[in-house]
Amino acid sequence: MADFPQFKITKIVAPDLNIGAFLKQLAATDQLPDVMMSNFSTAEFIAEGLLLPFEPEDLERFIDPVGLGYTDGKQYALPMLTVYESGVFYNKDMFEAAGITSEPETWEEFINAALAIAASGETPFVIGGAGGDAWAAGWPIMNLASLNVTGPDPTFNQRLRTGEASFTDPIFVEALRPYEQLVAAGWLTGEELNLGYADLQQSFLDGAAAMYPMGSFFAGAVPMDHPFEIGIFPMPTLDGTKRLATYTSGGPAISAATSDPAAARLFSVEFATNVETNLDDLIRDAHIANNKLFVLPDDVELHPLITEVIQILADQSAQQVAFYTFEVGDDALAAGLQNEIWIQAQEMLAGRSAEEAAQALQDALEDLSG
Repeated sequence: MADFPQFKITKIVAPDLNIGAFLKQLAATDQLPDVMMSNFSTAEFIAEGLLLPFEPEDLERFIDPVGLGYTDGKQYALPMLTVYESGVFYNKDMFEAAGITSEPETWEEFINAALAIAASGETPFVIGGAGGDAWAAGWPIMNLASLNVTGPDPTFNQRLRTGEASFTDPIFVEALRPYEQLVAAGWLTGEELNLGYADLQQSFLDGAAAMYPMGSFFAGAVPMDHPFEIGIFPMPTLDGTKRLATYTSGGPAISAATSDPAAARLFSVEFATNVETNLDDLIRDAHIANNKLFVLPDDVELHPLITEVIQILADQSAQQVAFYTFEVGDDALAAGLQNEIWIQAQEMLAGRSAEEAAQALQDALEDLSG
């Protein structure tokens, strides 16, 4: 925080990566911080009147000033970063040993790769997330929904709220189906409900399985001298259309209860467009700066995986779609559904079917809707 001497800053760190749950606890006791990083479902906080909107002039430094989208014409979280969410990291040694000569581009090729890995005696996937890391278990489901539900049908969430669509509709059930199938096929390590995110990540780095569906931030956790080479490819869609699930925000959001809105806005903008912060985010987490002022220094060597992420996002032939459950405004899910999706992901890892999970989500939606 030395870059911001004009502000008195007290840093608060969430006890785990479920930042939304932690912030809800703080909000319940009127302890919400003045500024918070928006790596949570901002739509729920906006609906409850907990966040302050930014002014148009606050957005002038950003390449994409809309980011996640407006809510009633207002932006509640600075579009600081773009994160690629629907990547599949893979162990190149295991692919080669299984006779896989190219990265899967279609769903059929993706399944065939998993079959080849299993036939070679290796485990195809590391997936899971125990306890407070249920979000990690939900990661593949959020990508499956982004790529195969709201990608082809951008109005799906809007129609959920009006009752014109249901989680039990075939488009959503069939998007969940691959999760059910990989459990039934025995393509997992068997530790999916025993490992938190850090252990899950380490198990892939230790060679426990060939593929790891996770956000691009995992690239920052791979050492330059890792003993085996890791690549990344876009998770294919079920219908063959090239889509990439992305999340553009992650920047500061402001508490509606802040005692100094002007200072909170100023700090938020200065922090989000600080080039040193942007560089650190890129190197550490493969977060792509959305700052017009940011230029990668010539003397910085990026990890090859981060370069691959940048190249994937530069593909103009691919449709970029919002990462499911992180939408705002008209496209937002009802408050509370994000956590329910994570819970259902854990249930599916324990054997629940796509139909059962979809029905549980629909029941939760109806309960939340009153």
